[in-house]
Amino acid sequence: MERRTTPWSVRNGLLFGMAAGLMLALAETVLSVAAGDGAFRPVRMSAAVVLGTPAFTPQVSTGLAVAVGLAVHLAISAGWGLMYTLLDAMLPTDGRGRWEFQAAVGMLFGIFVWLVNFQLLARGYFPWFLDAPQFLQIVWHAVFMGLPMALLFTAAERRRSPLVEPSP
Repeated sequence: MERRTTPWSVRNGLLFGMAAGLMLALAETVLSVAAGDGAFRPVRMSAAVVLGTPAFTPQVSTGLAVAVGLAVHLAISAGWGLMYTLLDAMLPTDGRGRWEFQAAVGMLFGIFVWLVNFQLLARGYFPWFLDAPQFLQIVWHAVFMGLPMALLFTAAERRRSPLVEPSP
């Protein structure tokens, strides 16, 4: 049987990006609560990308902040999922179905996402993201964004191509 290459998939990118984005959102919420900032701080931070700094005030209801914040966060996560789809398509065929290979690539991708979102964009446009502990943000983006996305792509590759041999 001929082995096919993984097609570039908009659907996988969008869905896997949003799934990883939900994982990251939950982890960010736990971190925020543990830091004493409250459960809604992360969604207000995301909402402020669209609504500006009033998103942090009672002027913007919690419901509106959650709706806008989740929409912004999931849209950005879906975009990163599309980027990972492009990256995944460039990976060596024998690496796409290997958990450890994809996990390493995914975690590095998560760090890249943190670098772009926090160190490039936030510094110029959204400084409230820099209030969060940056080392923990690197870890969170690697473990709760990059890793789940990579594992979802690995599982999809293994379903698509049963010829992928598990690594020894």
